[in-house]
Amino acid sequence: MDVYLIRHADAAPLGEAGATEDFDRPLNDAGRDQSKKLAQALSKRGVHIDRLLVSPLVRAQQTAEPLVTAWGLAPDDVVTCKALAPGGKCRKVAEWVNERPVAAVGLVGHRPDLNELAAWLIGSKRAKIALDKAGVGLIRVDDSELEKGSGELVWLLPEAWV
Repeated sequence: MDVYLIRHADAAPLGEAGATEDFDRPLNDAGRDQSKKLAQALSKRGVHIDRLLVSPLVRAQQTAEPLVTAWGLAPDDVVTCKALAPGGKCRKVAEWVNERPVAAVGLVGHRPDLNELAAWLIGSKRAKIALDKAGVGLIRVDDSELEKGSGELVWLLPEAWV
């Protein structure tokens, strides 16, 4: 299974764009542009996913929108996953993915949680993996299930690669 870890794009600061709670922070203009370029770049490079799990926070949902369009995902293939919200647990994310395994899954979330998930999947708490905003990492899991130490980091790309 290929697991694409996708950090949300640039968002408006708290207090701007009508956001009074962190949950409600939308993408700013730069973030909307980043998310469109990200979707185009991944599609252009032949990346396709079968399912997209997305944090419920507004900025993650908005980052996912161009990805859904680019990959032509059906509504059933896009899942809001509370475990990808800030403070979520790696095991809970793995449970969500393992309930309906696919060949390739995308996970749109936040820092530091995605960084911690990447380290957990490759089995090293000491790994210092850092995803930029709109950055992507690919972890390949040879077994059919995600679990601690089940993956190998294939590549990690910063936002600037798009």
